[in-house]
Amino acid sequence: MKIAKNLYLVLMVTWPLAEASALATDDMEALKRTSTFALGQVSFISHISESEQRYRRLLQAPAALDLFTQLVGDTSATNEARLYAACAIRTLDAKRFEQLTHTLRASGGDVSILRSDILQRESIQDQLQRIAQHGCADAYWR
Repeated sequence: MKIAKNLYLVLMVTWPLAEASALATDDMEALKRTSTFALGQVSFISHISESEQRYRRLLQAPAALDLFTQLVGDTSATNEARLYAACAIRTLDAKRFEQLTHTLRASGGDVSILRSDILQRESIQDQLQRIAQHGCADAYWR
């Protein structure tokens, strides 16, 4: 009986951790494939994009800086996903922003940016400069 009670207590403590870890893994995998970078209220129905919701949840993870540092350097991820990672790095460790985003900056190219209900292609370098200067407060990105 005592063993069953202890096992129950262990499960009560570890189950939420396992659930959170699975959610973070799902969020990271989906974010890696995102095709649009959007902050704040977007689209005709004015909502927070699924990618930003995933970004915000991952930002709260205990190992968020490590997760986003890996993502910004992951060339198999979309550039839009890597831009979310740059936002996280700017938020979590602004002093190392230039160093940690160097690979993304050097890769060049464009990203799809959604502001309000306007979707356009913009250069990665311009976006990284904007993030470096202003961070990723959604009010600035409108």
